[in-house]
Amino acid sequence: MKTRTILSTLLATAWLLILGCGGDSQSRDDIPPQKPIWVQRSSDQAYAQSGIRPEPVNSDRAHWVRLEWQRNPEEDLEGYRVRRWSEHTNLTESPIIADLTVGLELVDGQILSWIDRGLDENGTNADLLAPLNGMTRGYWWVIQAYDTAGNRSQFSDSVYYRLLDNPYEMSVDRAGPDNYVLSWFYPVGSAESFLSFYKIRVYSRYWGSDSLAWDYLVTLYTEQNSVTLQSGGASAPMMRDCTYVWQLNAISNAVSDTHDVANAGAATYTTFLYQE
Repeated sequence: MKTRTILSTLLATAWLLILGCGGDSQSRDDIPPQKPIWVQRSSDQAYAQSGIRPEPVNSDRAHWVRLEWQRNPEEDLEGYRVRRWSEHTNLTESPIIADLTVGLELVDGQILSWIDRGLDENGTNADLLAPLNGMTRGYWWVIQAYDTAGNRSQFSDSVYYRLLDNPYEMSVDRAGPDNYVLSWFYPVGSAESFLSFYKIRVYSRYWGSDSLAWDYLVTLYTEQNSVTLQSGGASAPMMRDCTYVWQLNAISNAVSDTHDVANAGAATYTTFLYQE
């Protein structure tokens, strides 16, 4: 009888251990996050813009791209991994260019965004997104979500963009009361120019891009260009002695047999004081 009792106890203990191991296995987090979804790219004529697009820079030498995507719904979401590759390579050759933690490198919100400044996988300032010797370079991006347990999602679909040459030597000159002339240069004679038109936006530096004072679409094909402030398009009253941002987007709607240039452009900006 005593031997049977000991055997029953051992069997019960073994069964509890088995159940315990099964319970631990079931509680372990091995479910990856959902596949990330990009924000759809808006038309170049739209305001405000959304999705992949050139990030305005106050320089003719910097070339940046803004990426936007929808935040994953998982409560244990930790961050995203970004890969980029050129049109002469493929995804299997793409380096990891960023690991972005939500709440640190990424401002948490329903829409997440990050600016690719053209660094390489080592963080070297290589300006990889810039046109090289007059030839533009197209790139694709994918992102992958990961959670606090280290689970990783499938890669997102890829998005594509090609940065054109930046407008340069932007200036705003006061020609008289309520009369300002905006001028710039553009290398229309470069080896590869897909420029179709310019989008001009003027807004308050203090209030930001929501305070749009002028929105104008213009087609010019000369190297040296100028327009008069609020001479066309949609405009709103401007405040005296306030600083305004003039953002200039160079946009391509061209069709090419050798390049995907439907998603191509550049964006620069400068500031000026609107006076009496």
